[in-house]
Amino acid sequence: MYRRHRNREKMVLAVRISGKTADGVHFDELTHTIDISDNGGRLGGMQRFKIRQGEILEVRRKQNKGRFRVVWIGQPGTQRFGHIGIQAIGSVPNFWGLDLPVHGEVAASIRPHALIEETRAAG
Repeated sequence: MYRRHRNREKMVLAVRISGKTADGVHFDELTHTIDISDNGGRLGGMQRFKIRQGEILEVRRKQNKGRFRVVWIGQPGTQRFGHIGIQAIGSVPNFWGLDLPVHGEVAASIRPHALIEETRAAG
């Protein structure tokens, strides 16, 4: 099982992902993060896609674009079904466009209601 090396912060952000399913079918979809770190995150809303662990996805957030590897997949029948864990390939400085707080702190520049409004507007 994959073990992450950094803490993640709960953060719902709209992202667009593209890649190939396990069947080789290309997809390009709007989805959302559940939590993020400086080099990866957890995405939700992935029930419709059969994606393999190790698959490379392109993730776009506003003007930022990066390549991420799928490091784990939530299994059917579990609370994490439809979630995938992703890890950046190479350096993607400040990909999320946020100053991530030290674990447990709340960043002064992040307003939770603004993130919800942004997600609604992107959907």
